[in-house]
Amino acid sequence: MDILHFTPGSLDPDNVRRHGTVAHMPLASGQGELELSCLHLSPGGHIAVPPVQHAQLLLIVNGRAEATFPNGMRLNPSAGMGLFMQAGEGCQLASATGAVILTIEADQLGPDPCGISHPERVMGQRWPSFESK
Repeated sequence: MDILHFTPGSLDPDNVRRHGTVAHMPLASGQGELELSCLHLSPGGHIAVPPVQHAQLLLIVNGRAEATFPNGMRLNPSAGMGLFMQAGEGCQLASATGAVILTIEADQLGPDPCGISHPERVMGQRWPSFESK
């Protein structure tokens, strides 16, 4: 399992493509049949992510979640983070506050080095605050 960050401050300066005020950061690539879904976890919600025969990418786009793995490991991903799970890996997802999670599954899917978390790049990174009108 790999952890991905996609908050602006965690961009890998060597692998990100920039154009003016826009940055493009690849998170994963794959081939074959692809499925893109969205999970809405209400506050207090939980769901099992069963092990499947292909890789899965779970991207938290809003809220916070807790992921518990069969080996007892617990992670607390929040908006701007993702979990890349290899074939055969599963977990339990729960959220005390609610979360929106995009799920991507493909026959062949792999994390891009640009998105894989490294402590020196992601420590303290947060989503920027944008004013809405």
